[in-house]
Amino acid sequence: MQKLTTYLFAGLLLCLMGIIQACKKDKIATVVPFEVKSYYPNSGNAGTLITITGSGLSDGKASIAFNGTDAEVLSTTDSIVVVRAPEKGQSGSITFSNGSKSLIVGEYTYQKLSIQKIYPANGPAGTQIRIIGAGFSSLKAPAEVLINGKAATVVSASDTSLMATVPEAAGSGAVTVKVDGMVSVGQPFQYQTVSGIKPVTGGKGTRVTISGEGFAALAANNVVDFNGTKAEVTEVAGNKLVVIAPEGLTSGPLAVTINGQKIVGPAFTVEPPPSIRLVSPLSGPAGAEMIIDGKDFSTVADENVVTINNIPAVVKAATALRLTVVLPIGMGKGPVMISVNDQPVKGPEFTEQSLGIQKLEPSNGLAGTKVVITGTGFSVNPAENEVTFNGAVAQILKATETTLEVMTPANLTTGPVKVKRAALVAESPTTFNRAGMVTITNQMGPFIGAIVVDNQGNLFVSNTRENYISKVTPAGDVSIFAGEPNANGFVNGNGRNARFGSISSLVIDESNNVYVSEVGAGGGTIRRITPQGDVTTVKSGLPNDVGSITRDKKGNLYYTQLYRGVFRLYPDGVLENVFGRTAEDSRIAISNNNDLFIVGDKYEPTFYWQQLNSAKLTWVGSSNGYQDGSVSSALFGGTIGSLLMDNEQNLLIADNHNYALRKLDLSTGQVSTAAKLSKGFADGSLDQAKIGLIADMAIDKEGSVYISDPNNRAIRKIVLK
Repeated sequence: MQKLTTYLFAGLLLCLMGIIQACKKDKIATVVPFEVKSYYPNSGNAGTLITITGSGLSDGKASIAFNGTDAEVLSTTDSIVVVRAPEKGQSGSITFSNGSKSLIVGEYTYQKLSIQKIYPANGPAGTQIRIIGAGFSSLKAPAEVLINGKAATVVSASDTSLMATVPEAAGSGAVTVKVDGMVSVGQPFQYQTVSGIKPVTGGKGTRVTISGEGFAALAANNVVDFNGTKAEVTEVAGNKLVVIAPEGLTSGPLAVTINGQKIVGPAFTVEPPPSIRLVSPLSGPAGAEMIIDGKDFSTVADENVVTINNIPAVVKAATALRLTVVLPIGMGKGPVMISVNDQPVKGPEFTEQSLGIQKLEPSNGLAGTKVVITGTGFSVNPAENEVTFNGAVAQILKATETTLEVMTPANLTTGPVKVKRAALVAESPTTFNRAGMVTITNQMGPFIGAIVVDNQGNLFVSNTRENYISKVTPAGDVSIFAGEPNANGFVNGNGRNARFGSISSLVIDESNNVYVSEVGAGGGTIRRITPQGDVTTVKSGLPNDVGSITRDKKGNLYYTQLYRGVFRLYPDGVLENVFGRTAEDSRIAISNNNDLFIVGDKYEPTFYWQQLNSAKLTWVGSSNGYQDGSVSSALFGGTIGSLLMDNEQNLLIADNHNYALRKLDLSTGQVSTAAKLSKGFADGSLDQAKIGLIADMAIDKEGSVYISDPNNRAIRKIVLK
């Protein structure tokens, strides 16, 4: 029992000693040094109030003397003491005592010149500060004002007030006034400036570092806004602030406000989060390079943060559309992540292994196309590599460690390309698209124009000079469907017994009836040809400038008249002008939503988008050139040859001078390139094919586009899927 009592007493004693020791530590931790940092003013008459700043000033009874004469202490805190210059004091040192220690505050001069207060006490260059005091007027010379030793321009003066402008690069320091050889030093002025921000672009959530000087020590005392939208300040470190770009920000200047003084800095531009179009390769070894294509990347490399399976990768080069990245060690398998100025986007999954595919050349084609696969880790023995196109095995023609030359299989479909070697499998960064151009026939005449396709894939093509319509089968067999070559006239009948004038355009309905717009000696006419070749009149007596024709889903026909626009022809024969501007005879198109597309001038790289349901009119394109983008920024060549709705209700555009097939997405208003060809005559993948001229276009139920190419006397087929 005695031992237990002894142990308990010893334990309590140890606890008590621990508590005492902790209290001692707390007391030591809270000790504030007794020191003076500044005082102002340093001159004035008896009764002038002097402010002393520092720390530990309230520790003990404050006793202050001016050259030995005690002064009245008016207020005391730990960091500020206010004292009145004594009546019988003399110029000399100010001594501060707290009962146990004494400090020399500085020198005080009894004179009429004195600075009592400045306002504002902070701000950027150009700030006008008011200096309140006494003795500022003089008959000899005007008062001089210095801020941190640099001369400031005095804009107004009286005996008790001065107004001065803060000079450029003044820096922080005391305000000094000189009058008639007298000098008075007042309180410090906090000079503030924003010298730069990084990054200068981004969006909501972007961490922005602001460089400058004169920031408040507490984060909450620095008010930052992005073009008027307040942001959160998360960090103050010397001459830097770190802020988070707020929601709802807009492009414009960034500003910092401290004690009511606003300092405007550089502009911050709002950019959308990045987007990824392509990551290549999707597998490979550490140390290899990865290409990331997309948009809205930063051109400053370190503003693009790339990780693979959460492992940081080095960004070697950066443009707005492409990042070049060095693959890091230890990636394993995981997603590619990109954060541009704290705006993240997730990419595809990457696998660290020796086998990888970088690119396919070409990236599209038809069965039998030779394709070169570039990558790493291939076997030089062709038999040890297996290549598939969307699951169909391809023939390998040649093999090296970095390239495979293969031939696409007969049962080719659009999809990924995979290379398998032993247990490793690599997938292509993009799909191989079954796409390309083939010639149906090149036995047509030089004057082929309008073209349509029926439900069985048969093509009907007009001869614009010899006044007849040919039929071309899917196998390429050509025959005369209606009319007789060089037999001009206006005669209904069957097949070659019918006679046509100059044929402007063709359109076909769901029952494979072909409608023909034509002009001749009797004016303009619209006729119908049944699948059996019987020709009848739909509307006659029209003006002789009837041009392009199209048809909506309700069975209404639309045709152009050069200077009167576009007319709608109802099944009962009633006509209605639905577009009152100039309309060329290039093929017009109409969507299922009654959006009408018209070429207004065949020599201008523009066309009209008329929304009939709302009467909204949009001008698509602006000037000669070649550029994808919005309807206002997209550029086309000098001639729009034909307009056609595809099966997904996008508008196809024959951009003749650029030898391109362009596409307008009606839901987004964006123009893209469906096929970029070149001048000449060649079949093959879309980047190898050549064409002479797109006179007209038609589309079948599979989405393949047929083109009449009079320069090559050919009917061509573009496979886009």
